Amino acid sequence: MRWLVAFVLLLGLVRPARADDDAVALLPLDADAKLELYSQSVASEVSRALAAGQIDVVVVGPKMAVPTKARLIVDGTITGKGDHITLTLRIRDARAGTVLATLPATAASVSDATEQLSSQVLPAVRAQLDALHVEPPPATTTTPPRVDHRLPRPKPEPSPVLLVVHGASTDPLAGALSTEFQPWAHRAVRPLPNTLVDMLGPTNANSYDVAFGFEVLGYTTLPGNIPSARARVRVRILAKGQVVFDRVVRTDTVVGDKGIASDALAARTAREVFAIVTPHLKKAIPSW
Repeated sequence: MRWLVAFVLLLGLVRPARADDDAVALLPLDADAKLELYSQSVASEVSRALAAGQIDVVVVGPKMAVPTKARLIVDGTITGKGDHITLTLRIRDARAGTVLATLPATAASVSDATEQLSSQVLPAVRAQLDALHVEPPPATTTTPPRVDHRLPRPKPEPSPVLLVVHGASTDPLAGALSTEFQPWAHRAVRPLPNTLVDMLGPTNANSYDVAFGFEVLGYTTLPGNIPSARARVRVRILAKGQVVFDRVVRTDTVVGDKGIASDALAARTAREVFAIVTPHLKKAIPSW
């Protein structure tokens, strides 16, 4: 009967719920048998504190269901004995069931612990109600990167070059200049045999972007345990029909290896000629 009277008094403290308000359902506090008589007094103070802050409180009895309009549920426990009493309130999301906040208070008496909770519960409940009304930021739609499904364009192959090497058919350097030219140029080569370098001009090279002419003027070797060689070669280069380089290239002494074959020594000498020509070529034809 005492519990019923207290419950009726508690209902008188709570203002009627309005449909457009966020309601907070206040459940009875769980307590040990010796502390059960304090359950309603604590609930009364909690509801008074919420109602004073214009919070719509719905008191839920032991056999009542939580109303559907409730956005939050407040319940708790009373534990302890002697001069060590702990009151704990939980604030839960009525729809998700998750615990949003926990408010503990420990004191020497139930009344002191209740006073602590009364000062904490209103701002805590209000903060959770405000958080429920915060609209989540709109989902940002990230435009997927554009994928180019087209096959990459193959790099255009360098246009072939025209090559003229003038020298005796038995001259090892003339043969080496012919065979070593393509690995050095890294381009397709169209040889034009039996033509003097002086004949390498617009008439013969008009269909080629670049044309090279090499004329062996001298090639001497010094035999021995470690043979060596020296060479003089006239080099003529045309770009789009215009002469961009025409000089005689002289190598320093090209030292071979012990027992090196004559054709290998000639190939080494040819590569030395190309090495001398390279910086002049890149200066005359920057795209090379």
